[in-house]
Amino acid sequence: MKEIIQTVNAPKPSGPYSQGVKKDSFIFVSGQDGVKVNDEAVGVSIAVQTAASLDNIKNILAEKNASLADLVYVTCHLSDLNEETVKEFNQTYESYFADVEVKPARITVGSQLLETDVEITAIASVD
Repeated sequence: MKEIIQTVNAPKPSGPYSQGVKKDSFIFVSGQDGVKVNDEAVGVSIAVQTAASLDNIKNILAEKNASLADLVYVTCHLSDLNEETVKEFNQTYESYFADVEVKPARITVGSQLLETDVEITAIASVD
């Protein structure tokens, strides 16, 4: 059985999708971009947008007593893949996983995003 994950601590979906879905021991988190709970963009900095994206994911996972340590796979979309942008993104991303022994597998791709420069989606496994 699938369970919808909904929290007031992450932006409401802007379309016909769930913030997250739990199926068996997996949690699938929809793409979270650099937007606060009140749907305001957090600024132009990749670091700030990355932090907002990961905070949103963290809050969605928390609804099912999961954390970033439970992530097994992450897809990151960046609007710009230049060296400085990727470096800034990686520094912020790494700070969120500093205490995680097994980091999730990840892909980072270039993407033409509409409102922000970062969007992250994730899959977690909870036993």
